[in-house]
Amino acid sequence: MTGSVAGMESNVVRRRPFGRNPLVGEKGMDTRRRILAAALDVFGEESYAETRVEQIADRAGCSRPALYQYFSSKEDVFWALATELGARMVAHADSLGPVTPDDEGVERLRDWVRDFMELHEQWAPVFHAFPSASRGAASQAGGSGAISSRTGRALLEAFGVPRDDAAKRLARVLVMVLIRCSFYAEAAPAGLSHEPLVKGLALLVHRTLAGPIEGVNVVRRATRPKAVEVVAPVEVEPLEELGPRAERTRRKLLEAGATVLPSRGYHDTRVDDIAEAAGVSHGTFYRYFDSKDDFFRALATIASARLVELLDRLRFDGSREELRAWMTEWFATYEADGGVISTWQDMRTSPELREFSQAIAVDCFTRLEALLAKRDFGQDQVDASMLLALVERAPYGVFTLGFMSRSQAIEASVTIVRRGFLGLED
Repeated sequence: MTGSVAGMESNVVRRRPFGRNPLVGEKGMDTRRRILAAALDVFGEESYAETRVEQIADRAGCSRPALYQYFSSKEDVFWALATELGARMVAHADSLGPVTPDDEGVERLRDWVRDFMELHEQWAPVFHAFPSASRGAASQAGGSGAISSRTGRALLEAFGVPRDDAAKRLARVLVMVLIRCSFYAEAAPAGLSHEPLVKGLALLVHRTLAGPIEGVNVVRRATRPKAVEVVAPVEVEPLEELGPRAERTRRKLLEAGATVLPSRGYHDTRVDDIAEAAGVSHGTFYRYFDSKDDFFRALATIASARLVELLDRLRFDGSREELRAWMTEWFATYEADGGVISTWQDMRTSPELREFSQAIAVDCFTRLEALLAKRDFGQDQVDASMLLALVERAPYGVFTLGFMSRSQAIEASVTIVRRGFLGLED
């Protein structure tokens, strides 16, 4: 993997006070490359929060003092990797040439999406660790927003779309969908081809930015697909009934968790953080929940019931105003539940909790698939994955990343659904 990180190496110097000559020679450059390659491997095996400098040094075959000649901390190593990834993402964005309103344009876009997914797979540990690493590192993390904007601008330029504010936001949400779908592809079973998702993303972007074009990005089905069997909601044990006072305390803890989780993430959230936000003691938390996993399960149970009920009310045969009203309610529910849907998709804790989280995601997925099956074009399973990415990432971009306002993200999401998923001239 060393070749993957051998990039931005000009003018690399040792950190003070290491050595009389701070300039790094070829031997030192090789050591630095080994450290970065080792870190990429370790971040892929351990959660970012649990990774230690000693693990990176051991994997690189060097001592901790040797590592500290080049990097001040685990965080410093990570941001060196993130900087290299950022440069590669910019180069990828700029590689997209003009996208024409025909089959050739779709194919060019398809190649570009495929290349992005390959880049994501190669640098998956950095993508996964980024949310944890960026908390408390606003100056470094801000670069991700600039890269996302740059990629969005590249899309608009490729399609010849005027770069007004609405178009920029539309492209930026599409980029978030692309990134999220790359996570889905990475999590797919070994041996499963990514090509259907690559093609689906290319068609989605093409329909959204070029408009629906019969025979090009809207190919009608010869036969109707089989009806989709919607999965019944996950059966869970109801929360224990409590007296009024105890119920108020438990509710305070759950509401505090919904506030803390988006800002800290599941792995970095401590029981003490939740208790402090709720204004109760550490011991009080354990009167109601056995562990942080138990707490998250309770929170996800409540949130998933609301989200599934809301998805059951989603309709694609209404007006733009009706879809906007639904999307507004979806964003409000997402905000109230602390982005639990984002957390459960990234769950890497106990097998039991991971299985529970995946079951909730399937609940949402099958409902979206059943809705999309009513169209007369598209691949329903692929498009349901992309739609799930949209309804999860668009509010995440508002409430966690701060990329745009709620109303701006809602308007962009409505346009993508109607034009990109439904093929409507809108």
